Amino acid sequence: MTATTEVKLPNLPEWFSDAVASRFRAEISSVFILHGDITCLVPNPNGADEPRYPYIPLQEMFARVFSEREMVIFYNIATGMRFLKPEMEKEFRKVAEIAGEEDADPKDVVAAAKAGLAMKRQLPREPELCLPLIEKALRKMERVAVIIEQAHFIAPESTGGALLANERTHIARLRAWAQDSKVKKKTNIVLLLTDLLSKVSGELRQASSRITAVLIPKPTATERKFYIERQTLGTPEEQEVERQIAALRKKLSRAKGDLKDSITQEIEDLKESLNAFPPHFEAPKDFNVDSFVNATQGMSLRQILEIFRAAKQSGRQVDISFVKEKKKEILNAEYGDVMEIAEPQWDLDSIGGLAKQKAYFASVLEAIRKGEARLIPQGITVMGPPGTGKTALIEALAKGASYNFVKMKNARSMWVGMSEERTERQIQGLWALAPVIVMNDEADLGEANRDSPKGDSGVSERIMQAWMRFLSDPRIRGRVVMVNCTNRPDRMDAAMKRSGRSDDRIAILMPTPEERSAIFGVMFRRYDIATSITDFSLYATMAKGLSGADIEAIALKSLRFAGEMDKKKVDDEALREAIDDFIPSASQSEIDLMTLLAISESSSRRLLPENAREIIEEIKERNLVPDGESLIAQIEARNIIKPDEVAAVA
Repeated sequence: MTATTEVKLPNLPEWFSDAVASRFRAEISSVFILHGDITCLVPNPNGADEPRYPYIPLQEMFARVFSEREMVIFYNIATGMRFLKPEMEKEFRKVAEIAGEEDADPKDVVAAAKAGLAMKRQLPREPELCLPLIEKALRKMERVAVIIEQAHFIAPESTGGALLANERTHIARLRAWAQDSKVKKKTNIVLLLTDLLSKVSGELRQASSRITAVLIPKPTATERKFYIERQTLGTPEEQEVERQIAALRKKLSRAKGDLKDSITQEIEDLKESLNAFPPHFEAPKDFNVDSFVNATQGMSLRQILEIFRAAKQSGRQVDISFVKEKKKEILNAEYGDVMEIAEPQWDLDSIGGLAKQKAYFASVLEAIRKGEARLIPQGITVMGPPGTGKTALIEALAKGASYNFVKMKNARSMWVGMSEERTERQIQGLWALAPVIVMNDEADLGEANRDSPKGDSGVSERIMQAWMRFLSDPRIRGRVVMVNCTNRPDRMDAAMKRSGRSDDRIAILMPTPEERSAIFGVMFRRYDIATSITDFSLYATMAKGLSGADIEAIALKSLRFAGEMDKKKVDDEALREAIDDFIPSASQSEIDLMTLLAISESSSRRLLPENAREIIEEIKERNLVPDGESLIAQIEARNIIKPDEVAAVA
């Protein structure tokens, strides 16, 4: 089989046929870095001849794709070199000029014994010994395939300190292979496998290296559906045999004599033929493949198989609730140190007040339902004091959209090199989970402003650049909605707030008396708190200056106070005591500063609260914010709140 015929094999993953095979065939690259889902299951290219193994691990796919090559070498730093066929190892020893048992005089017992011992040393594990031998094969032989697993251990990225001498040698050697025209002409190919591209030396990732990096993505919806159908229904051929058996059983119920015996034998023969097909899992009668496909977004085929096996082991049916439960468990195990995969609890109707903001998010949901990507913001920044409903709005967006919901964690690490790796995992995970709503809480604490002093050897700059590239990618529009959540938008990098990365910047301020009344009602309903109170207007006035989160805490506290008073319902006395007892966490000066910053950073006048002018005047009267007059002057100068309108309020 030639290199040209290899790329025509059926069932090859798209990333391999389009990115690897096409570039190799065009002699653009002969060395590739494959990163991402390197532990994936893929369709068996020889599935027609191996019906019991429709899906196989990645390394086995390589074994089948390269089966007709002259030499196929698998190398792992832990196990050393492995060869696809025994005769390949013998040929490799000749090409690498390594003596073997056949070179020893069989009559010389001592020489034969020494040759036997030498054979064990001839295939070392150390890369500084193996790579030069592999290079001999690449230079002397044609149609060689080399698969190097865990390449980041051989050619690691520099993590601040100097690389070891042997590591620098490995990097230079791999670059030389990629740039050697003889290696290309001999149709030799080298695949370097790693889970994260950032772990591999930047020298190999440069365009000048002529090494192509190819992402192995998580499976698409179509690929997941095909796999799930095979796992639950079997192959089409198997389904046809089962239909024939069902039809024969109907005939059997009416047959007599010799005909009955003939049909019985035919059924047994067909049942015997089912053994040629791979086993599959039993699914409930109401099993909906499409629902399962949607629920497993972001998961690999191996992880989906894990769900089926877990259901079988626990004796449970594979329903959607079980899938979501296991998905959260599996993906949090995979990404838990960099982001949390969460299940949103509340929708927009469960949020009190914030009429304008809820209307805005409702319009985003409508665009999502219609599939109108142009109307879905690339990113959103919600700003304002703590406890005003920012998180609740983001969760409501995720719940209404039926998207995956992710809460980001800080990617920074005290260990050199880990911050970039964690950032790559975050971005890689978001691509896999899309469509996804992403909540970047406390966005001002992530990478801060690029102009601020860091002293981290450029780590912050590299992380920021990675995020800016991702958030500016037009392919994520409508699929990844990044919602930044911050109390201090002034501390966010300006490039992260610009249109295209954060299309809308929305102020979420402290609630009005009417909104506080609505929030009281929502919280009592949300937590199913029995109460004799029908109108919360009075208590909303008593709770002046408190946030929605404060009111939530008061509602729960009133339930406890009512219990201490031996009351079955929260009444006026219990709620008053809860309000009187409550001490807010943020000071008024902090709230005023955050409010001014949120207003000054807003991108839409329509989305500012109706009472924004009154809020400004109250802040001016309190005069608690250092340099507050300057902030208000900037707001007026930009016509966010016009000066004459402020004066009219006064």
